[in-house]
Amino acid sequence: MKELDEIKAHLEKILRILTDSSVEDSWIRKIYAEYLVAFELASRGHEVQIGTERDVRSADVYLPDLRKRVEVKSGIYERDEYGMETAASFGNGGQIKKNKFDYCVFVAFDKNKIDRIFMFRSEELKEVARPRPQIAAHKETNPCLLLFYKEHEDYKHFAGDHQKEKLQIEDDLNKNPRKYQDRWSIIG
Repeated sequence: MKELDEIKAHLEKILRILTDSSVEDSWIRKIYAEYLVAFELASRGHEVQIGTERDVRSADVYLPDLRKRVEVKSGIYERDEYGMETAASFGNGGQIKKNKFDYCVFVAFDKNKIDRIFMFRSEELKEVARPRPQIAAHKETNPCLLLFYKEHEDYKHFAGDHQKEKLQIEDDLNKNPRKYQDRWSIIG
């Protein structure tokens, strides 16, 4: 666990330096989020496998003690026409459709700092596998998204303009973010 803590701390520092230098690096942010989640799970007593040491590689973190797979998503708030929004990207939804993970942890960043950590059971995200190209920046490769707005009023405005694309889980997340925030207890 000490190694995980050190790796997490170094990645956090790298992310901060990049941000201070006005360099956007989503890959470092993604790796940092994965190590952060691995550290949090290890600190809660779980055996954790990450990177190439995973026995099961269909998700970012594997918990051999529970035989559970944890997918980690990260996003940074960006301003769109409705407000400050971030998204967990599921590509074309294959990870969900093919049951590649048991839990998903979505780490929302505000610049280089973690703003919130949301946690879901895989079954809670089934409808996210429905492509929504009308709202996706990358319609062909990345139409399956879970959106979160920093302000609920901004999400309501977005949802009002996109009634056909609205997802129940997304609506619930934006109405009740505390319900999904820091739910580490759902994982074993």
